[in-house]
Amino acid sequence: MISLINLAVLFVAKVADNALSTTKTILVQRSRWILAGIAVIISDFIYFWITKRVVSANNEIAMLVVAVAGGVGCSLACFINEKMSKDRTYVNVIMSDDLEEMKHLRDFLAQHHITNVASDATLLTGTQRQSLLPLIQKQKQKAD
Repeated sequence: MISLINLAVLFVAKVADNALSTTKTILVQRSRWILAGIAVIISDFIYFWITKRVVSANNEIAMLVVAVAGGVGCSLACFINEKMSKDRTYVNVIMSDDLEEMKHLRDFLAQHHITNVASDATLLTGTQRQSLLPLIQKQKQKAD
């Protein structure tokens, strides 16, 4: 039978393993390959250590503890990533054939300190001129 202390150690190790594994994915997406490689090395070592302990314990409770810890580790890494993320940029394109209304919208956005770029273009599919107004907004992550 596996002791409560051993289950706690397995739980913490699996949380760390899955947090590192999820962090590795985030680092790869951000082109931080060396850090991602280090995360994989540590994660793999912990994974094999856990696997050895769970198999030798031959205990369903140990497997359940490790499975739950995996979900906790993944959620923890996502939560930390969300809190540490930089500003997000949203780009919206507004099209209209009413040039005067687009100018009013442009002025309104400028008054409210929303970055915007107005341009006038002709669509290739028709002869009607349409005004294009890409809006670029930065929304800072709120730290609660």
